This record gives sequence, structure tokens and C-alpha cells, in this order.
Amino acid sequence: MKYVKSKLKLALLLFTSIVFLGLIHPAQASILDDIKSILSGNKTKSLTLQSNITHAPNGDLNKNGQFDSGEILKFSYVIDNPTDKEISFATLKTNIPRNHLNFIHDIKGTPSLSDRNKTITIPNLRINPGEKLEISFNARLNYFIDGDKGISTEPEILTSDKKSLIKAGKKEIKAKRFKGKLPSNVQLKTK
Repeated sequence: MKYVKSKLKLALLLFTSIVFLGLIHPAQASILDDIKSILSGNKTKSLTLQSNITHAPNGDLNKNGQFDSGEILKFSYVIDNPTDKEISFATLKTNIPRNHLNFIHDIKGTPSLSDRNKTITIPNLRINPGEKLEISFNARLNYFIDGDKGISTEPEILTSDKKSLIKAGKKEIKAKRFKGKLPSNVQLKTK
């Protein structure tokens, strides 16, 4: 019983504080809404990041449903910002090794991407409040002849000052070793 009374007193104190703050400084409405949301048991809204690796349309060249060397993959990312805060000059690190892919094309949702540090990143993102930003690109899997390769993405959004804002879980596919005759325009590098 004492526990219930102490919870009621705390709730009454918080409610009174919210009303008092609302009367004194109504510009703090979003903070007050967050407090009310927490008190009512609702989760606060936060940024989310999701990723996926699939075949691009017509990318499964031999139509076997497997990810074979030389086929075209689609990498997609969804950033959902249900908050009222804008995120400017952010970077989406895909953590995809650049040497696993070639012929990156059909880029959507962003004006550019970079492979400066031997991984694919998407710089200078602006994620508006309430926006769901969808970014995707297609790329051809390199021709792997020495064995199957794991191709993965473990995306992370960095702020303009390079601090981690959010990470998403790892998505991975197995790229099958190339078996067959290489196209005439492909030359393998030997060590």
C-alpha cells in the first residue's frame, strides 16, 4: 500500500510540475509531451535504421535463386526519423568492402556515395523530422574463383562530428564461387 501511495505522490508531483512548466514556458511543449509519453507508458520516438540485400530486378542471371558471382545485387537502407529533430551532414556507413563489388549503379535516395576508405559510405545525408528516407543502389558481385564469399552490410549512421548515432544488425548473403567461362570483358587480376 505504501508503494502505491508513493507512486501516486510521484505521479502527482510530476503532473503538477508539468502543468507549472507548461504555464511558465509553453515553448517546452515537446519536452512535456515526452514526459507525458513516458508517464503513460508509451515509448518515445527514436531514429531507426534497417537494411537488406536482395537480387536486383533481373539480377539473378541464371535464375537459380542463389547469389552467384557476376550477378547484380540490390542493397537497400531505410532510415526512419519520427522525431521532431533534423539530422544534417550525417554519413551512412554500409561497411561493405568495396573490393567485393563493381559497377555500382541505379543509386536512389542520395546524390552520391563514396568508397574512399575501401568501404562504401553515403555522405552528407539530411534526414528531416518525420521523414522516412530510403536509399538503395545496385552493384555487380565480383567474380570469385577461390571460394564462396560472405557479402554483408552492417550499417551505422554517424553524425557530422563522427559520433555513432545508430547501428543496425548485420545482413549477410553467401556469394557462390564462379564456375564456368568468364565473359569476354572480364579479366581476373592475379597476384
